[in-house]
Amino acid sequence: MHNLHVLIHQTRAFHQIRLHQAFNAQGAYNIRLSDDIADVIRGLECGLSLDLLVLDHRMPRDEALSLFARLSCAPLVRALLFVGQAQAGASLAHEARRHGLWVLVDVPWARLAVALGRALDCLAMGRQGRLSKLSC
Repeated sequence: MHNLHVLIHQTRAFHQIRLHQAFNAQGAYNIRLSDDIADVIRGLECGLSLDLLVLDHRMPRDEALSLFARLSCAPLVRALLFVGQAQAGASLAHEARRHGLWVLVDVPWARLAVALGRALDCLAMGRQGRLSKLSC
């Protein structure tokens, strides 16, 4: 498996640390952190290429939709991973799929470790398509 390029966008430092440690435990070490969606967008516009962009299900919907529109126009991110509980009737993972983006996994915090291992295996093998919530 090549060294995956991962960007974690989380506004809460505790969640950034938890996700960073979870990726390290799975053998992924090229991890960047961001708490500002504008920085994520600027990085992508400057040519930052990612294997995986990790997003919080509770990020503001308007920010998420703007990001999805940009990602669908310039495919610099191979896959998305959503963490947390979707707000009632507002699944950002579903919206991302509607924009034609590959949602690798959509996982609640409680199942992060197991789902992350499966998701990274899928990404390393190059599988694309619509995956069920916790399976490859």
